[in-house]
Amino acid sequence: MAADQMRVMMFLGPGQLELRKVPIPQPRPDEILLRVRAATTCGTDLKTYLRGHPKVHPPTPFGHECAGDVVAVGSEVTRFKPGMRVVRHNTAPCMSCFYCKQGQHNLCDDLLHSFGTYADYLTIPGRIVRLNTFEIPPHLSYAEAAILEPLMCVVHVQRLLQIQPGEHVAVIGAGGPIGLMHVQMSLRCAAAQVIAVDLSDGRLAVAKELGATVTVNSKQDDPVAAIRDLTAGRGADVVIETAGAQDAWLTAFQSVRKGGRVQWFGGLKPGTSIDLDCGRIHYGEISMYGAYHGTPLDALRALDLLASGVIDAKPLISGELPLERVEEGLNLMRAGKAIKVAINPELPPG
Repeated sequence: MAADQMRVMMFLGPGQLELRKVPIPQPRPDEILLRVRAATTCGTDLKTYLRGHPKVHPPTPFGHECAGDVVAVGSEVTRFKPGMRVVRHNTAPCMSCFYCKQGQHNLCDDLLHSFGTYADYLTIPGRIVRLNTFEIPPHLSYAEAAILEPLMCVVHVQRLLQIQPGEHVAVIGAGGPIGLMHVQMSLRCAAAQVIAVDLSDGRLAVAKELGATVTVNSKQDDPVAAIRDLTAGRGADVVIETAGAQDAWLTAFQSVRKGGRVQWFGGLKPGTSIDLDCGRIHYGEISMYGAYHGTPLDALRALDLLASGVIDAKPLISGELPLERVEEGLNLMRAGKAIKVAINPELPPG
């Protein structure tokens, strides 16, 4: 490969990835050129690979979580220098629209997205450099730092829910990376009990390792009945759904107590609807939350949680693969054999 070329994994449409060689980009005055050291797979990448995504328009560079080394900076960049280890979030708000002025930066009308982390190099747009790029603490690995993006979303949800000491929390889909972080965050809030629900015994074992009070395999036991049995028949105070499936959304609603809070995290296909008992919502005073993304403050908090060890990212990384094997990493997640895979462009293809 020529010295001025790099490899990038392209998304061509559902089920279609292709590794291409392209020129190494040069940063604009407000940009950074990053050498990717770890790009982590995630559920959104998997859903995009399987069925597409409304914000991903093929053909396009693929992937959105990464950390690496600064190679070059534009003339206007002063906070970062070549050689620094950095992690960037893949979005940044405009800071001037109606929603940004309300402090709801995650709902920004002009939210800037950056894709293409499954590559040797990546340019970080100026707005993301200014608002959502951070130096990696020395003791964090690149793969651990790359967890910043999904953890930011978890921090945002937890800020909405305000879990109180002594509350009983159930996490539906607890064996995935988002669920495992919700388990850790809920324990940090001094929840009396965190019930982890998943389809995989292997992933539930990781949830148990990270502190889940009790685990429920929903292939073997009725999760609604199990959660109610564990909460004196009432249901959990807080139920967090992270599986991104209609059945899981309904399970979350059916598992919460009167006066409790349901949070739907896992996105469903656009146009999907579910049937809910409106009487139970009304007379049971059930609070229901949607949640999308997060804010720059959530990202900063996420990095603090990783750096302090409050959130242990190591168990979320099941292994690493070279750039040529991104598709394999996604299929390992799909089969439940990996939580997240770190794609390391420096590994040989074999």
